[in-house]
Amino acid sequence: MNIKKTILAMTVLAMMTAAGVTGAQGAADPQTTSGWFANRIVGAYASHAMVRVCGSPGPDFPVVNTIIFNQGGTVVAAPRFPPQGADGYSRTIDLGTWSYNPRTNRYSVSLHFYGFVNGEFQGTTHVERTLQMSADGNSVSGPVHTTTYAPDGSVILEQCGTATSTRQ
Repeated sequence: MNIKKTILAMTVLAMMTAAGVTGAQGAADPQTTSGWFANRIVGAYASHAMVRVCGSPGPDFPVVNTIIFNQGGTVVAAPRFPPQGADGYSRTIDLGTWSYNPRTNRYSVSLHFYGFVNGEFQGTTHVERTLQMSADGNSVSGPVHTTTYAPDGSVILEQCGTATSTRQ
């Protein structure tokens, strides 16, 4: 076999191997928290959401907070209201993770926080967001879904809406 045939055979084998690996991956989405595109989200954002009870006609309720996306996939969000809110309600900061999907060019965010009334534990709220970054990289926006669970794990409330977070 001469050198040209050997190179051609190796090229064809490499292409077939790559196609086989790509085909074997199927529809699974490759989530990542590293690389230039993923890390574009890193920074502090002022966030404004409008949510309502899922499936209801409204009314919409505003939710305002500050979010910090850290390199490596962690995220912290702080509500922008006094520590002791109306009717003795208070809550912890949100802690969670983010990841980037290069196939869809979107970020996924998962957060949770704990709620209290007059110092007594009332449950946990989980927040799920899917984010699309603006072309200039100064904002992210998309749907938001929250589920609030009682201490026994039963669902108390589900809220749906949209949110926009602007880089600070």
